[in-house]
Amino acid sequence: MSEVRDIQMYRPKGRPTTTLDQGRILAAMEDVHLLEQLHLSTLEQAMDFCQGTIVRDAGPRKTYRVETTDGVLYVKIHRDVPLKRRLALMGRRSASPAHIEWDAIGMLRKTGFDVPEPVAFGEDISLLGCPRRSFIITREVIGSQLDQMLERGYPNPNKVSERQARNQVLFDVAGMVRRFHSTGFYHKDLYLCHFIVTEDPRWGRPFFIDLERVDRDFPPRRRWLVKDLAAMNYSTPLAVTRADRLRFLLRYMSKTSMDAHTKRCVRDILLKSAQIAAHVPQYG
Repeated sequence: MSEVRDIQMYRPKGRPTTTLDQGRILAAMEDVHLLEQLHLSTLEQAMDFCQGTIVRDAGPRKTYRVETTDGVLYVKIHRDVPLKRRLALMGRRSASPAHIEWDAIGMLRKTGFDVPEPVAFGEDISLLGCPRRSFIITREVIGSQLDQMLERGYPNPNKVSERQARNQVLFDVAGMVRRFHSTGFYHKDLYLCHFIVTEDPRWGRPFFIDLERVDRDFPPRRRWLVKDLAAMNYSTPLAVTRADRLRFLLRYMSKTSMDAHTKRCVRDILLKSAQIAAHVPQYG
């Protein structure tokens, strides 16, 4: 038998905040000293930031991994927002991409999902449309990407049967994604590399990461749910069999066997998976 999870252990800690740089930055009070050490306590300093290691270079958006005296931080800087993206964000209260990600992290934490700990975000003050410059800082989630973990085989720290080990992972992730969608959220980039699995008394504890495009509707449009499931399917390693994928989907849909609705979902997910595979990303 695996250990029962302690609810208090998983409850996120509150993060009192304060403003910096005449209101252009909102930061966790306990992390202000880190911003000052890294010269990230003003928006202009953030735009000039180039410390650490670049882990993602998407043109005007760069993400840096920075080692500090208080753990590893990820600093994502939007030095400009392309016109197409600015137009797409016009209905989001004219918020910057960093602001949208900050709000998504806050909503997900309050709803009980595991996400990176927020440190700070900043943006230009803009009265007309989306601010072109912004940044967000989060703390590193220490663990393995779910796709890399499954490529090595299903984790089984408690030495249960192979079927039990598979089902623990499949059912836990399916339940997590089902609750994510049923509470109105959708990710838009839900590849398995965007789950980080930390150590846990069971098999692991998955965190959602890369939350810049997360949105919420009641109910969410079906196309986004299919896209999330297709991204998961596309990024799943071959070690996860077709039978495993079907068990995952049945668990996600709260069904015990295939029916006409499930078959339609499978067709739609496979079609979208093929479209994802044919897509050539703008940035590597």
